[in-house]
Amino acid sequence: MDTGCADPWAERAMLWTVDRSRRAQGSPTRTGAVRLDRGVILRAAQEICDRDGLSALTLRRLGNELGVDATAMYRHFRDKAELISALIDDLFRLEVDEPDPQGHWRDNLRKLMIQWWQIYRRHEGLAAAMAGQPDDEPQLFHLTEWTVRELIRAGVGESELGLYHQTIYNHTVGNGLVAALSPWLTDVELRDEQRRHYAALDPRRFPSSASVAPTIYPDTAEVFEFSVEVLLDAIEKRGQIATRQRD
Repeated sequence: MDTGCADPWAERAMLWTVDRSRRAQGSPTRTGAVRLDRGVILRAAQEICDRDGLSALTLRRLGNELGVDATAMYRHFRDKAELISALIDDLFRLEVDEPDPQGHWRDNLRKLMIQWWQIYRRHEGLAAAMAGQPDDEPQLFHLTEWTVRELIRAGVGESELGLYHQTIYNHTVGNGLVAALSPWLTDVELRDEQRRHYAALDPRRFPSSASVAPTIYPDTAEVFEFSVEVLLDAIEKRGQIATRQRD
């Protein structure tokens, strides 16, 4: 999914679109039953989490959804924890693209962070599990590799690579998790209600807060994309400083 190095606001609509056709479909047997494999189980588990939250995901529920005995899951996953780890890894594999090595580092990091954040927005039921998942799955290692590669291309000094990688991780995951757990930040009507509360403040007691009432609580995606640009500006500046020092 290459959006080029266009203005982030122009590519926003394209980045929100998920190519669902990339997901493997279960194969029906001659009798009409679903042939059980890891892909079919992961897709059913994702649908349960997206619809009803992670707490609703049990092996018995999966068995009911797929029309098989719950014990059949153990032929593919050792336990629920392994299933969740595999599900998270699969989501990142399907929904985050490897940056183009020939593309500009800034465009690549922007796209990487936005796609990463969008996983939290599309799969709120898995947000807490994703945020708590150690970076020990193949695709999560890829995220680290791609992030650090673009930081190196930006000229960031070796001593700051770990700092910037952690900053990007904390910023992206933290924003995704907060958005998933805070409906007053994502729901249009609730955001409007928050603005009305600020507009009703006594300007003598809260002059600054009252003045920002018309623009407080903006669109969640717009806020995140704005913050990404601010962070990219900092990376670019620090990269330029490090490059001059090396020269």
